[in-house]
Amino acid sequence: MADGIRLESGGRGELLIAVDGTFRAIGTDGVERTGRVDAALVRRVLGGLGDAPSPVEDPTAARRLTVVGQPGRPGRQWTDGTAAPVPAAAAVLDALLDQLFAEPGAPVALGGALALAAPVARGARTAAAVGAVGGRAAYALVNEDGSFGLTALDDDEALGGSDADAGLLPTAVALGTAAGRSLFAVGGADGSVQVWDAVTGQVAHGTTGGEGAQAVAAAVIGDVPVAFSAGQSGDLRAMRADNGRVLGALPTGGNGATVLRAAHCAGLDLLAAAGADGAVRVWNTADGEQLHLLVGHRGEVRALAVLSVDDQAVLASAGQDRRIRLWDLATGQPVAELDGHTGTVTGLAFLELDGRPVLASCALDGTVRTWDVYDGRPLRGWPAGEWLTALAVDGARLLVGDEHGGITAWDAATGAALQTPPLGRTGTPVTALSRGELLGRAVLVAGFGDGTVLCWDALTATRLVEVPADGGPVNSLDVTADGPDGPLLVCGTAAGAVRAHVLRDGTPYPLPTPHAGPVAGLAFTAEEPPLLVSAGRDGVVAVRDAATGEPRLRFDTGYPGTSALAVTRAGGQQILATVGADLTVRLWHGGSGRPGPVCAGLALPAEVLAFGLLGGRPVVIAGAADGTVLAWSVEDGSRIAELTGGGAAVRSLVARELDGEALLAAGDTAGTLRLWHLASGSLLNEAALEGAPLAIELDEAGVRIVTPGGAISL
Repeated sequence: MADGIRLESGGRGELLIAVDGTFRAIGTDGVERTGRVDAALVRRVLGGLGDAPSPVEDPTAARRLTVVGQPGRPGRQWTDGTAAPVPAAAAVLDALLDQLFAEPGAPVALGGALALAAPVARGARTAAAVGAVGGRAAYALVNEDGSFGLTALDDDEALGGSDADAGLLPTAVALGTAAGRSLFAVGGADGSVQVWDAVTGQVAHGTTGGEGAQAVAAAVIGDVPVAFSAGQSGDLRAMRADNGRVLGALPTGGNGATVLRAAHCAGLDLLAAAGADGAVRVWNTADGEQLHLLVGHRGEVRALAVLSVDDQAVLASAGQDRRIRLWDLATGQPVAELDGHTGTVTGLAFLELDGRPVLASCALDGTVRTWDVYDGRPLRGWPAGEWLTALAVDGARLLVGDEHGGITAWDAATGAALQTPPLGRTGTPVTALSRGELLGRAVLVAGFGDGTVLCWDALTATRLVEVPADGGPVNSLDVTADGPDGPLLVCGTAAGAVRAHVLRDGTPYPLPTPHAGPVAGLAFTAEEPPLLVSAGRDGVVAVRDAATGEPRLRFDTGYPGTSALAVTRAGGQQILATVGADLTVRLWHGGSGRPGPVCAGLALPAEVLAFGLLGGRPVVIAGAADGTVLAWSVEDGSRIAELTGGGAAVRSLVARELDGEALLAAGDTAGTLRLWHLASGSLLNEAALEGAPLAIELDEAGVRIVTPGGAISL
């Protein structure tokens, strides 16, 4: 093998870490993940290995660890079940493998400063839907490259479209009508849902993708609570924290950001952002003008802090290059460079000691340090644990979070540990810390790797609020000053969600949250007001107001691997259907998410669902990967039909009652369209097409099919 560390684990997969910290992991199912680990992680592993005897070949071993290329040492190998089993120091590698191949949004043992995986290259696919645009029968066709077109069904007139620069990773598409507008919705491989006015092409509403909220910042600007969010790529987004309405975007050249910081300085509302490219960007949020591009860091920036004194402001930045840089925010000029840490800096905060501004920092080298801002010189430094992950300031106290979930208080002036009641959450890393004000008292807010957010009285350590996990591990958080409902807590999660809560009691604001995986299905409802329903591979169903995007309902089906969605109205209520990896179709009450009948019998997965009527009674229909089509009663889940196809996966379905007869049309990936009489199960017609049928319209005028090449009629 090449120089580096290699862990082979039969139950998890294989992990290879190169000498520069880049890694490649291969799961037991062949799925590959890449990214980078911090040097601190490599040092811990290598420092705890010791010597090993000559390699022992045992192809049946559950785990094997190999280290090659360590200066001054020969290659070494440890194998479980031999005289040299894999040392305990490798447990962090096991944790990384588990984390890389866990379900999206699962708890993490290692925060982003220690191990950061590259965004998942999720597969987009061509998708289509039929509906209406501006009162005309039309279809939407979205290609794998992200380009899309809206076309009239009767004469193929182009009604709108884009080129591949649309930036979509499509997996699902729908057409609908709301508030007098024709709407076009696309669900993405990154979990996003975007909605456009199909006539004007204007964006109506939407969510960012799963990489869209890795970092957040919050501020109250002109009495409006604003949340800023950023991911590992793409631009920054600004939205109202109380209702999720998108306010605009700030360009980063596609680089995204790993840390954000909002500040009010010299009458300006500023936002600073930094990320993997080492550059720090500063904007005036009032007009979106970029004021500064601060260049100097070599490596990813992990921490920012702002000090505002009268009309002067200083920005501190630090990260992987271990050097803290101070910048004059008025001019963008560097003020000082502070050296002393020997590991990635993970936390920065300003405070005042003896009337002078002081900067505090913590790092993965296990130390906390303080610095005189005016002189740019070190004041104190002391060991505070092993991997320190976050830092907040309360008066002259420093509150430092660590990899184990602990939060320790230190006297900033002396470096002495302070005796306080226990803070933190054992067994999960502290991933973010922030200090705020609530009802006239200081509070400490912490986010954790299991997705939980806790708030304590900073002085007494009394727990005030606990916000349960939603959207995966907390990557970052911020607390606003007093707004219309008091201070707000805003946090970004690993699943790409921006969460906002009233700090005093944890009440959530219903912000539009993306799915923690590809969108499996989209559908508009016909009720008033019309709704947009989306289902994700994460097993979550989200219901939004179709016109505004305002969240109405969000529930977890409990069955990840959802592959299709359908919506109907029956018995005066909205009914949803999902199908997933457990090979069952499940029905849900559209207003409450309450579960209904379960429809069993699928032998292979299905990626398409439809509702229809049989004898005036609603049925739900699924098309399976072997071409089989099954139908069940919506009332009790009993199976009422099984139709055998040609062996190719069913890609599209539609059922209609015409002249009192229930007809079903299904298209498969082999390019075959079949028309059945549903009550008798008789095959009425079969036709070969050029291209897989992506969507079908069946009415008195005949059958119209949308393929990757466009629409055809039969």
